[in-house]
Amino acid sequence: MTDPPPPSTNDVAARWVVRRESGPLSEAEEREFNAWLAAAPHHPGALIRAEVAWQNMDRLGAMAGAAASRHSTHESAKKIKTESPRLSGSSIVLGRRRFIVAAAASAAAVTIVVSLVSFNRQAHSYTADVGEVRRITLEDGSGVVLNSDSKVTVQFRDAVREVRLERGEAIFEVAKNKARPFIVLTDAVSVRAVGTAFAVRRAEGAVSVAVTEGVVEVTQPATLPQRVTVNERAMVRPRQVVEVTRENPSTIERQLAWRTGMISFAGEALADAVDEVNRYSRRKIEVDDPALRTKPVIGIFRVGDVDAFAQGAAAALGAEIEVRDSTIRLVAVKQHSP
Repeated sequence: MTDPPPPSTNDVAARWVVRRESGPLSEAEEREFNAWLAAAPHHPGALIRAEVAWQNMDRLGAMAGAAASRHSTHESAKKIKTESPRLSGSSIVLGRRRFIVAAAASAAAVTIVVSLVSFNRQAHSYTADVGEVRRITLEDGSGVVLNSDSKVTVQFRDAVREVRLERGEAIFEVAKNKARPFIVLTDAVSVRAVGTAFAVRRAEGAVSVAVTEGVVEVTQPATLPQRVTVNERAMVRPRQVVEVTRENPSTIERQLAWRTGMISFAGEALADAVDEVNRYSRRKIEVDDPALRTKPVIGIFRVGDVDAFAQGAAAALGAEIEVRDSTIRLVAVKQHSP
């Protein structure tokens, strides 16, 4: 007998979604998950597809549950109330989690789910509050992950799927449809894709586009489209040529760690790390000392946990913490004269 074929990337991604939804990962599982995520550039895209499928199944399960409730009789309702805990709602949800492995592993299965939803030409806005990471499934099956304090406006037409990134940052996992391109717009930049995965961030007057799967075209006024491929990043600044650089896959993955609720630093200046940490909390960290602001930061932190970041940075960089109202200040340790 021949050995069974190894599980596909979609299979593995779906299993990770199921495992993560069932409860916190152990330290060993967390290491295994992060290693798998960084092992290949297409793994993050597969994970988002599985998450999109999971959300579709949750939505369909809720719809089915509502329909069943409307058609149930008084006797069946009495029976449900007297069922043992083994047949409770949690067991039903678990069964749906097992089913998601099969659904997410097949692109056709996802297509069947989303093909039942018609296109809506009205614009819809979605926001993520400060400290929130929000996952959205669009009408065509595309997935959007909004970072903290971000907003998108979505409008689908016959010939185009248009998303305007009003502020912040988002990851887009685009369902393939050559007849209906997927375009992400900011004030002066458009990113065009057919079926791919990429992240767009607006910050300080510039737009950053990082591609994790496939190819996109980046355009600004009075310029020709610039192609950006997998593991490349485009920086677009006003009245400047689009700058495209090659990135290490692990670097892009680290910079997009926020979608799993983490922030990762690998030598960034403290000032830049503080700016990133402050995006996820209404409590802010301040660093005034010029020498301290340039010191490198290395570590992984949970989004929104400004206290843990401040304590870790202070311990690593030889600084002190001062708390004033809702502000945490990192200050250099004062040198006492002998």
